[in-house]
Amino acid sequence: MTVLKGDHPLAVLMDPMQSLLERLQNAGIPMNGIIEEAMMQVDVRSYSDFDPTPFFHDRPLVFLETPSGGVKTISAPHMVATLLSHLELSEGQDVVIIGAKGGYFTALISAVVGDEGTVTVFDPSEAVLEHVEERLHSLKNCNIRLITTLAEAPEDLPTELNRVLISGSLKRIPVWLEESLSEGGFIVAPLGGEVNQRLVKREKQGLELFDTELGSVVFGPVDIKDSEPGIPSPDTLADMLEEAASFVRLYDIIEEELILNIENLVADLRTLPPDLPPPELMFFDDTKEHLDDEGEEPEEHPLLVMLDEAKDWLMGLWPLLSQLFNIRLQQPGAPDDDSGATGFSSGHEDLIP
Repeated sequence: MTVLKGDHPLAVLMDPMQSLLERLQNAGIPMNGIIEEAMMQVDVRSYSDFDPTPFFHDRPLVFLETPSGGVKTISAPHMVATLLSHLELSEGQDVVIIGAKGGYFTALISAVVGDEGTVTVFDPSEAVLEHVEERLHSLKNCNIRLITTLAEAPEDLPTELNRVLISGSLKRIPVWLEESLSEGGFIVAPLGGEVNQRLVKREKQGLELFDTELGSVVFGPVDIKDSEPGIPSPDTLADMLEEAASFVRLYDIIEEELILNIENLVADLRTLPPDLPPPELMFFDDTKEHLDDEGEEPEEHPLLVMLDEAKDWLMGLWPLLSQLFNIRLQQPGAPDDDSGATGFSSGHEDLIP
């Protein structure tokens, strides 16, 4: 019998996942036999109705879009393997996932922990949960729950948590999750701002929590609503500019005076109320201007006032800032004839090269 190598075109056609896993192993992506078996057993095409080609080229796969333009993806395969490896999964464990990821992660973990283990998934989007429930209904060891806010623990949270995967970006891990960790348990989460994050493994030992840095990543938000396009909040814009300032200072790209200008703008943005509504898009016709309810010109939005005051120096930096925000992501498992890494916004998940 002729054995086809993973990069042979017929092998790709016969079993694209097997070929992909071989490429990931050759690229040094962490993966053990248990994870490989689960990824061979669970077909990602059951968890998204979109064209699966990007996934088999080691890119994120969209599983849901909202009418308002929000997008949620299943992580690129090399990130799937990386996260599962760092979770240190074994049979019989109880695992909690924050952010449903289309149900694919849940199905993989379900296959590893087996009938003696459980997987509990929390997601803040009813549309995402509806998608997931439709695809996971046959898995008896999976529980799917709506979480209305990450600020408070849900009522049906398991009493002690040993393994927790947070599959969307957060500035910080909620205190209630840390307090629910059992001895030796840990949380794997992407922590940081809008542009990129650090993948962190936070483990509980006694009364203390210890972090292990696992590298830089780009993850979208936990809630699909937060991925919908729109004018960024002052806090979000401040996060993005703060990250940009740190980067350009580290690599000495621009003058110190301009870096100080960015940092001063960040400080001003932080003074705006966190619940400040975004500026409304106003339209004008040839006969009358937009007026408020009392027939007077509305006050200009404070965010727009700050940006207008900074425009003389900010506009010159905008091409550079745009490049910094447009991350080019790794695809270590892409076929040799693929066109290479593709630029994605922070709505997608991957390793940063």
